Amino acid sequence: MAAWVDPEQEGWVIELGGGTGAITAALLRHGVAVDRLIVIEKSKRLAKHLRARFPGIHILQGDAADIGAITKGDVAAVVSGLPLRSMPPDAVSRVTTACATTLGAKGRLIQFTYWPRPPSPWLSAGLIQAASDMVWRNLPPARVEVFTHSNNS
Repeated sequence: MAAWVDPEQEGWVIELGGGTGAITAALLRHGVAVDRLIVIEKSKRLAKHLRARFPGIHILQGDAADIGAITKGDVAAVVSGLPLRSMPPDAVSRVTTACATTLGAKGRLIQFTYWPRPPSPWLSAGLIQAASDMVWRNLPPARVEVFTHSNNS
């Protein structure tokens, strides 16, 4: 997932659902600057864990649907590990719409999913699928999907 983020592109990199920090660590190893990374985690316990594991990163305990109120300025990438297919449809709509609205014109939204078939909820939010890669080393195998506002991003 981190490979789809351009660490040189201006703007925030926002991770949705930081969990225990596996993706956060990969983003940092990939070269995303600590002061450009925001992690939004709904669980109070996991947000506390992430703050202890990654001092200096903006760890926000809250709902991903509030991304617009949380971020000010351009968003270069949104990296989502959220289980969209197991969330209530109204929550998915709130999250996908808020993220698509917040994502910069040249930004990328990267989603990790186990769901084997299209369509992705990100398409309903007005984004265009730019890529889809299988991750065979993951058990079970999963996909990384990349979305943008246009085919030129």
